[in-house]
Amino acid sequence: MPFELPGAEPAFAPDRVVDVKHIRLEVSLDFADKRVDGVCTLTLSALNDGPTRATLNAVEMSLHAVVDPEGEPLAYEYDGKQLVVDLGERQEGEELQLILRYSARPRRGLYFIAPDAAYPDRPTQVWSQGQDEDNRHWFPCFDHPHEKSSSEMLITVPGHMVALSNGALVEERRDEQAGTRSFHFKQEVPHASYLITLVAGDFAVLTDQAEDIELFYYVPRDRKDDAVRTFEATPRMMKLFAELAGQPYPWGRYSQVAVAEFIFGGMENTSATTLTDQTLHDARAHLDFSSEPLVAHELAHQWFGDLLTCRTWSEGWLNEGFATYFEILWKEHSVGRDDADYDRQLDLEAYLDEAGGRYQRPIVTNVYHEPIDVFDRHLYEKGAAVLHMLRTELGDARFWKAVRLYVARHQGGSVETRDLVRAIEDATGWNGDRFFRQWVHAPGHPDLAVEYAWDDGERLARISVKQKQAAPAPTYDLPLVVRFVVAGEARDVTLRVRRAEETFVVAWPEAPSQVIVDPGNHLLKTLDEKKPSPLWRAQLASAERAIDRVRAARGMAKAGEITKEAIDALAKAMRTDGFWAARGEAALALGQLKTEAARQAIAEAVREEAHPKARRLLVRALGQFRHDEAAADAALAVLARDASYFVEAEAASTLAKTRSHRAYPALVEARDRRSFLDVVRSACFGGMAELRDERGLDLAIEGAAYGQPPAARRAAIAAMGALGALFPSRKAAVRERLVELLEDGDFRARIAAVEALRALGDADAVGALKKAERDDLDGRVRRRAREVAKALAEGAPQADALRTLREAVEKLEGENRDLKERLLKLEVARKEAAK
Repeated sequence: MPFELPGAEPAFAPDRVVDVKHIRLEVSLDFADKRVDGVCTLTLSALNDGPTRATLNAVEMSLHAVVDPEGEPLAYEYDGKQLVVDLGERQEGEELQLILRYSARPRRGLYFIAPDAAYPDRPTQVWSQGQDEDNRHWFPCFDHPHEKSSSEMLITVPGHMVALSNGALVEERRDEQAGTRSFHFKQEVPHASYLITLVAGDFAVLTDQAEDIELFYYVPRDRKDDAVRTFEATPRMMKLFAELAGQPYPWGRYSQVAVAEFIFGGMENTSATTLTDQTLHDARAHLDFSSEPLVAHELAHQWFGDLLTCRTWSEGWLNEGFATYFEILWKEHSVGRDDADYDRQLDLEAYLDEAGGRYQRPIVTNVYHEPIDVFDRHLYEKGAAVLHMLRTELGDARFWKAVRLYVARHQGGSVETRDLVRAIEDATGWNGDRFFRQWVHAPGHPDLAVEYAWDDGERLARISVKQKQAAPAPTYDLPLVVRFVVAGEARDVTLRVRRAEETFVVAWPEAPSQVIVDPGNHLLKTLDEKKPSPLWRAQLASAERAIDRVRAARGMAKAGEITKEAIDALAKAMRTDGFWAARGEAALALGQLKTEAARQAIAEAVREEAHPKARRLLVRALGQFRHDEAAADAALAVLARDASYFVEAEAASTLAKTRSHRAYPALVEARDRRSFLDVVRSACFGGMAELRDERGLDLAIEGAAYGQPPAARRAAIAAMGALGALFPSRKAAVRERLVELLEDGDFRARIAAVEALRALGDADAVGALKKAERDDLDGRVRRRAREVAKALAEGAPQADALRTLREAVEKLEGENRDLKERLLKLEVARKEAAK
């Protein structure tokens, strides 16, 4: 499916006739009526001589007055979305003030959270979310990222609450008679209007320090310990990021506030980041969960996004790609290279999943229905991968020299990709035009097939490289590094790949003991690599970088070689590798062999593995043994009790995958277990879908009801779609319930319902999906509804055929497992006879 769906049009930054110098907001909040009453005072400067008509964004507001500072009314036109004010004859550079008194019950941009009968423990809060263009729903503004101004906000809230906005808190006062509390924040350094924030609620405020920067953590009063656990790395992150960017933290103070039901993971409002309260976690979750990636991402935005802001949303990777890469840089600094490399691999897989399953697009594109459409895996993960490739090609010294020039040159301004390209060239002399054309301005990625062979007579290593990607992806010009270990010494050779098919020849005095394509896994690509089995085993055992040992395990599994040597090598790596993910990936590879010996080795390793993240992967590996009661035994033992919530959740999934008759009652029992983010309950609903037991459908429908735990609701909704597709007599009823969920109050539940309708494969849902595409308030729901409606309308027959094929393949799995086991026994017997 293409990214550019019917109706999408090119988007461009709008004209500016005035320069917005300052925004002053005075707001009071009516929590019962979900209303904001405000006075917005805009200080403007005319950009040209002559008649001046300023166009502002202001959605669904009641305008009570549009006046100048003397109270004189100004002529205006308002259509419910745009406010055009006649400012009269002005001279270039002339400053003036525009005062707007208004009220609004915003449906977007500002969110009032309150308890109800289904969720009586929900807190009373209000919070804003301006990105991409939603602040226009609660105050009048020029709501586009290429306009920056200073700002201030005066907020009046009930007396027991605290409020937060951008910049310094210059005054706080109480009105005992009115029972209110007022806060006055002022942001002196200009920033984009989408970064203006308002949060109010009953929070505890914890303080911290990063050198001379004051830090504040706003959290629910009963979550103080969790706040420390969540935010404690912030001072160290701030120090590192200032060093990397070559610019001290630019905003004076930094606050982080955790709010209920936030519609993103986090939002980098200038000096005052808003985060979901789901990132606050207890000590047990802390065993294998960390908020540091989220905290690092939003903190990095204080430079990349806030100090330097993308000029248009089409260039949003300059915000999100940098912030995502800084997550990796923090991991590299704080934990080590191996963990950072593995995180990069997971990011690559997230992008590849989107590129393979939804669409491929240039990172920079301005053709979309609305800006939120481009906030996807291309913008975040592919953007970060491109930055990592830049760093690899330039080397650390030149890369950071270029980044620091880019930051210094454009701080306080708006940026486009060409600004980064020119900064790199000016700092280093490196011409990046070809690089950016193929990686940023073209869709897709290299799909490489690489085959290695050794010519013993000629003492030559032959590397054949094919680029298999289809148009519109280009044929790439790229440096492909191959590491040869010869006589115990690692030697890297860079092959310049420029054509669709090429063969390279490298002479060595003896056959290499290791041949690793792209050591360190720096290149954004898919790779089908063929080489002799001993080279895979040597890479698994002794490659310098852990990510290359991970790739060796995956390569061995893909090769499907069922030999005693392969099983022994993977089992040894699973037990002894020094990096947790390498041990886990070796187990996953071992599980793909599906032999009894492999299953026995994994089950034993599960009992011995101390690292919870590795243990999670080992338990996952057991799920590859369908209809295997011994694998079910191991999963049941872990599900009964593990130190980690996430390992228990993985055990629930694995138990379902074994299709044991004991799985259903165990999942029914475990689904009421409390866990961080309801991961165990969610896994149980996923397991119900895996089991294909019709009884699970009724449990999923029950679990999807409003009032059930929110995170697990989404898993239950997904299970409804998967199970409904399996039982034709229930399909219509499931479709009707999912259509009802398209109007649920939780936008994540609505997205889950859209995806469940895709899984259900019922073309009768197209009309309801088109209605959601038209009417839903959240752009992410609209985009997914648009995609699924199109897919269902066009692809229902193919979906039925694919489902039939999948069922046939699964039916053969048991027979294939028995055959592989017999082949292994014959191989072992042959080798014993040869001895």
